[in-house]
Amino acid sequence: MRSPKHKTALASSLLLCLGLGMASLLQAQTWESGLPALLDKAAETHWQPSLQTGFGTFTYAYSELASPFSRYLEEGLAAAIAKSSRLRLFNRAAAAAMDPSFRAVYGDFFKANGVDALLSGRYFVEGDSVRARLELTGLADGVLVGTADLLIPLSAIPIGLAIEPQASSTATATSLAGLLGASAAGDLKVAVSTERGRGAVYREGEDMVVLVTVNADAWIKVYHVDVNGTVQLIWPNRFAQGSRIKAGEAIRIPGADEPFAFRMTAPFGTEFIKVIASSSPFSSTEGDFAELGGAAGTGARGIITRGLSVVSAAGPAQRAEAMASYVIVPAAR
Repeated sequence: MRSPKHKTALASSLLLCLGLGMASLLQAQTWESGLPALLDKAAETHWQPSLQTGFGTFTYAYSELASPFSRYLEEGLAAAIAKSSRLRLFNRAAAAAMDPSFRAVYGDFFKANGVDALLSGRYFVEGDSVRARLELTGLADGVLVGTADLLIPLSAIPIGLAIEPQASSTATATSLAGLLGASAAGDLKVAVSTERGRGAVYREGEDMVVLVTVNADAWIKVYHVDVNGTVQLIWPNRFAQGSRIKAGEAIRIPGADEPFAFRMTAPFGTEFIKVIASSSPFSSTEGDFAELGGAAGTGARGIITRGLSVVSAAGPAQRAEAMASYVIVPAAR
């Protein structure tokens, strides 16, 4: 049997634990409960009383990569916008259309749906908190409407939720970033995004659509690099009519009538879409949706560069490249 002294110590310990638990709960409530007012303040200088707002992406520091924390932050922002007096949430599936590269293609879409602004940001680990730097940008003119700094205590973030991208993801991104080197110089430009934007986060069971556009007529190859570094060619494919697209055209993969979907499943982690565009046809095309090999980092790079020779009767072909990443996380519980 415990002595009265031991009972007192135990009671003190329990009260301390209860106090720490309540402090964590209050911290969690504080950052979420104060968020609507923070967002309203970011929009206070805009002439419109209410802005219909879509999400861009939320990425770690200057890596341009997302992590599971990105989706946690996005879902917290969605809940806050529902309580905001200045912002209204637009369908997040249209995030890619807010990319400047796709804005001309989707201009009528924005106009018809009255989308006014884009909310995006970067986040950093600073001491015992995560600081999210949020930016609200007007879509009509691309002008910054306002900013907000959000501090989230680490103690308020679910245990085990990754904040930084994995080192392997960073290595793969670096390896795939500049495949063409000096041969990419020229006027040809290509852009790629998912419909949720570059650096998006998908939950298990959700479907992804890839969007690609070019500024001049070009032949393109679109590769997918999975969590393990395995490469697949996803466009052109057996459902597409050739590999050439016209200037200003935005292709969707899969297309609206194509009988397949990119459904997010385990393993969880970061995956990449890499696009190569050429002003002349490619000399060969790999099999679509087949595993072409590769491994994390340089293996994927080697597989993709192997299929990039082009045929040009009028001198050197112009080539361009672009990349988007996305993260797959477990389904919400």
